[in-house]
Amino acid sequence: MSDLFSGRSGLFAFLLVVLVMILSVVIRFVSVVTLAPAKVSSELEEVFTRVEGIGTINDIKVEFLKEWGEYRRSDECSAAVSASTEYPGNGFEGNVYVVSYPDSIEFPGFPTFRREFRVERSMSRRN
Repeated sequence: MSDLFSGRSGLFAFLLVVLVMILSVVIRFVSVVTLAPAKVSSELEEVFTRVEGIGTINDIKVEFLKEWGEYRRSDECSAAVSASTEYPGNGFEGNVYVVSYPDSIEFPGFPTFRREFRVERSMSRRN
C-alpha cells in the first residue's frame, strides 16, 4: 500500500493525471459559464457609468454606443467582448443593450461544450 502513494506506482500517476484533467475541466467550465459573463456585465456597467447622466435616453444610447465602440476596440476589453464584435445579436432591444457571444470548452476525450451567451444592460435605470 505504501508503494501506491510513494509515486513509484503507475496507478498513482494515472490517478493524478485524471484528477488534474478533471480539475482543469471544472475550472474551465466555471470560467466559461460564470466568470466570463460576469466580466462582460461589469464591462457594460463600467461603460454605462461614463454616460449615465447625459440627458434623455436617446442621448444616453448614442453616447453609450460611441463609448462602447471605443472600448471594444481597446486592449482593455475581455476576450468575450472582442468575440462579440463579429457575432450577430448585439445592439439595442428597446432600452436594453444586448451583448451576445459564443464560447466553448474543448478538451480531448470530451464532447465539445458550445453555448451562446447573452448579457443585457438596461439603459433607463440602474439594475
